[in-house]
Amino acid sequence: MGQTDVAPMQKIALYVAAIFFTVGAIAHLVRLIAGIEIIIGGFEVPVWMSFPGAVVATALAAWMAIAARRFRT
Repeated sequence: MGQTDVAPMQKIALYVAAIFFTVGAIAHLVRLIAGIEIIIGGFEVPVWMSFPGAVVATALAAWMAIAARRFRT
């Protein structure tokens, strides 16, 4: 693979990462709004913990999307 083959794949990978982070952010927001209970290993994860999760996931999604737009092919 030459450099010209790799660059479009990297741009696509950034967009795919942005989509995954967006889905994660939406899941956190749905949990915040609906108050969905999550239990991991017998420990109930507080609903408020989805707020920082939503903020971080949204920031990462925006970062990946911006990086993909600025990526030069």
